[in-house]
Amino acid sequence: MIFKVIFGSFTLSLLISINVYAQDVNIELRAETWDIPRHGETLLKVPELSMVMQKWMENPSKRIELRYPGGEEGELWVEELKGWFVSLGVPSSIIQLTPGSNAEDVINIVIIKAEK
Repeated sequence: MIFKVIFGSFTLSLLISINVYAQDVNIELRAETWDIPRHGETLLKVPELSMVMQKWMENPSKRIELRYPGGEEGELWVEELKGWFVSLGVPSSIIQLTPGSNAEDVINIVIIKAEK
């Protein structure tokens, strides 16, 4: 009986973990959050960027998609953000820039599970 309870508990925990890791992670970076003096130490204190780095480091084979607002301002913002990710150790080859975020003052950062 105890074995069944422990085993059942373990199975449930395993299923929950698999479900969490199987999903893509979507994080919103708002312009007001980005409006800070930028250097590596400061950027890692931004919760959204810290979470991106944490999730990516859990599995470096994941890709990072940056969905940015259109126009010149959006392009400048996303290029700067990509540059900061590269300076923090993310290979530029896994960062994909995609126009079309859900708002003009938001970059959606999507961590995409690796395709097999």
